[in-house]
Amino acid sequence: MTDDQDDRTLAYLWDPASPEEPGVKAIEQHLLPLRFDAAARPFKTDGGRDFRPAESPGLNVWWKLLAAAAVIVIITGVGFSQWRFAWPSGRAWIVTSSSTPAPSRLEVGVTLSVPVSEEAIVNVARIGTMRIGGGSQVTLRSTQGSRHRLRMDTGDVNVRVWAPPGSVAIQTPTGEVIDLGCEFDLHVEADVSRVQVRSGWVQIDNGVGESLIPAGASGEMRRDRVPGVPIFTSASAVFRTAVRQIERSGDEASLRTILEQARVEDVLTLLMLVERVVGGVDRRNAGTDQLAVRAAELWPPPADVTVGQVIRGDRDALWQWRDTLPLPPPKGWLRNWQDALPRWLSRDVR
Repeated sequence: MTDDQDDRTLAYLWDPASPEEPGVKAIEQHLLPLRFDAAARPFKTDGGRDFRPAESPGLNVWWKLLAAAAVIVIITGVGFSQWRFAWPSGRAWIVTSSSTPAPSRLEVGVTLSVPVSEEAIVNVARIGTMRIGGGSQVTLRSTQGSRHRLRMDTGDVNVRVWAPPGSVAIQTPTGEVIDLGCEFDLHVEADVSRVQVRSGWVQIDNGVGESLIPAGASGEMRRDRVPGVPIFTSASAVFRTAVRQIERSGDEASLRTILEQARVEDVLTLLMLVERVVGGVDRRNAGTDQLAVRAAELWPPPADVTVGQVIRGDRDALWQWRDTLPLPPPKGWLRNWQDALPRWLSRDVR
């Protein structure tokens, strides 16, 4: 090929308007069936979407609409949250339902007494509801913002709130029941208060000590002793009785029953019994070492914790062990968002 031919070939390759080069033209005709057709095969991005510049303005509009909607939702949510927790000081609570004629409002300082065969439903400010059973006496002591305090002398209530920890507290003859963003049932008698937690956590505190009760468990409180450790309602009746008995007297028979009946789900109860002794709260309980060993058989402690540490009184080691149990985080009220829904809808969600 001469230099002139090379020049013509290069010129045609760079500028098809140049004089045709027969050899190159023949190759082009041969490859023509394989030529890329943009209309038939639009360019695809990694996400699999067609890359069509003409459609970009439409996509941009959708993204802007979505962003605007997100902003509106956030602003609405913040406004609703502020409204929900901004309860005027001293404003009465609304009685939404009652089986017999009763006041439509629960005023501060007023005791609501419900007849034995009846019940009443009261809005807890704007953060939840309280179902008061027959034969109950409940007094609204104070109410403001996200801090609401009651007194309950006797009876049964179901409290369901969605709010920061400590928003609702009920004083009973045996001590105080403090919600940590949850739903719970409370039964009050003159000498004992019993709590069954449905979601979240509840703290019971009588000045002698305190106990944290998680969802699915129950606890009880008396005036003259440390509140009882949590016991899951799925535990056997024999196990529950033995735990309450060992809290009172520390007898060997109850200890043997606990060791025999304990399940994986009962490790929290075992550890809290151990904690009562290693923390110096209740020296009457016997068999701390046996309880710790049995707990380790059912749910081994983490690698950096030994049973020996716990038996010797290392409370930090005990709580590290407890934190490995599959329990909801204390004060994690936001996780229980279903409690903010109406009762009829929350049952479907759960």
